[in-house]
Amino acid sequence: MPHEKMRLRLLLTLLSIGGVILTSGLLLSALLLFQKANIEDSLLEGNIAYARKLADTTDRYLETAQRELAWSASQIKALSNIDQLKGETERLRMQSGFFNSVLVVNHDAIIAATSPDSLNLIGIKLHSAASLQAIATQKPFISAPFTSAAGNYVVFLSQPLFSEEGHYLGYIGGTIYLKKQSMLSEILSQHFYNKGSTVSVVSNDGLIIFSHDPALVGTKMLLSLALQKRLANTESGHFTLENNGQSYLTGYGTLHKTGWNVFITGTSETVRHILMRTAESAIWFVLGIIIVTAGVIAFMAGRIASPLEKLADRVRDGGSEAQAESLATVKTWYYEADRLKEAVQAHRHAVAGHMAALNDEAMTDPLTGLCNRRGFSALAAQSDSEHEQCAIAIDIDHFKKINDWYGHDAGDAVLVSLATLLRQLCRTGDIVSRFGGEEFILLLPHTTLADAARTAERIRETVSTTTFPFAGTVTISAGVAFRGEQAGDREALLRRADEALYEAKAAGRNTVMIARAEGFHAVESVR
Repeated sequence: MPHEKMRLRLLLTLLSIGGVILTSGLLLSALLLFQKANIEDSLLEGNIAYARKLADTTDRYLETAQRELAWSASQIKALSNIDQLKGETERLRMQSGFFNSVLVVNHDAIIAATSPDSLNLIGIKLHSAASLQAIATQKPFISAPFTSAAGNYVVFLSQPLFSEEGHYLGYIGGTIYLKKQSMLSEILSQHFYNKGSTVSVVSNDGLIIFSHDPALVGTKMLLSLALQKRLANTESGHFTLENNGQSYLTGYGTLHKTGWNVFITGTSETVRHILMRTAESAIWFVLGIIIVTAGVIAFMAGRIASPLEKLADRVRDGGSEAQAESLATVKTWYYEADRLKEAVQAHRHAVAGHMAALNDEAMTDPLTGLCNRRGFSALAAQSDSEHEQCAIAIDIDHFKKINDWYGHDAGDAVLVSLATLLRQLCRTGDIVSRFGGEEFILLLPHTTLADAARTAERIRETVSTTTFPFAGTVTISAGVAFRGEQAGDREALLRRADEALYEAKAAGRNTVMIARAEGFHAVESVR
């Protein structure tokens, strides 16, 4: 005999007792929250977590920016086409939004193109350490902050440019403003953690790279040698600074891309603010918990106790649309809920069986058992992301004569036999369908045009040497088309295959024609 589930009356009793225990536990938690040391630890932990999150976000931003530069670099194989260089720098700046300015520099450090044009820097030779390093290393890098040729305090990202023969041409780079508005400043400014907290980006030696106060950018923060060493050797942590009698509780996270550190800083005033706010809330804390607990118990009693038996009976009689996924999440840890879940599952299985049968009928050609148009579309949609695929359109030659001479039963027998042959001659992953009448469509994923043509020719030869019921010898015509990465959608593929089929019929039937960009080509026999 299976273990009996817990009864609802006992459950509500335990729920009431649990409410009292919960209230006592929350009261104890409220007392602990009044301790100043715990608030400071909590603030520091929050600052560390938030600094780590901002560091990860900034790392992803810089990594994505470098990928954008790398893609643009792959498009530039020569510096002679000024219009191309201008168009690519403008596209990169406007489309990605990562950079405030973009420039292309040749191997002599002379600017070949810029975006925006208002910088008026084309033809100027760069002497900055960042530019010299980009040319010397011929590798991607992120510079230390510096003042650009346009007079802006920036960080510079670059990617090398190579010709088709592998010769170094120069580099494409993007600048990110540190004192003016940029996407980096927007990312850091939007993630504002707590009232009284500040966000800044600082190098290991104390150089302020970003701050909410632009006047501080480029200045030095006084950090002890021990703290500098700690920042260089750890990914995250916290420290406390004393300045003008004020304690600054700082959590930090390190950027892997640059070695910089994101500082989240809160002062002792922040701790006192949290402490005062907690004290004010504590007055109503106990009363609020008691009210919430009583409300939850009343709500659960009203929602669970009376309607479960009635609802279970109605589900058994009238049906349910509940899905297996939603039922699986229901924890039937008491008797009435278990009965309800059992009833919904029984009805769902019955409905699912009927729906599966109806779906099969809607997707399958009743004569041949192959997919019909709807079934073909459903299966083909699953392989639309695959670039290499071919379609073969097949039509039985002079099928009308078969129906006229031998009757429609003979025509149906020919269709059924041909469907069987197509299944045998195709691979497991190929989609074989009857579109109507005597027309069949095959979709061959991961197939080259040459392989598809050989498959079509093999089918044509097999059909021509097979004896069909009633009709005897039958021939087919076929059209083959290929869909590559740039070859349009599935409808275009089927249309090209259909056009090739018409060419095969016009060529005298019993022929396979291939649709190519330059026209249609007949397939030679594979024998």
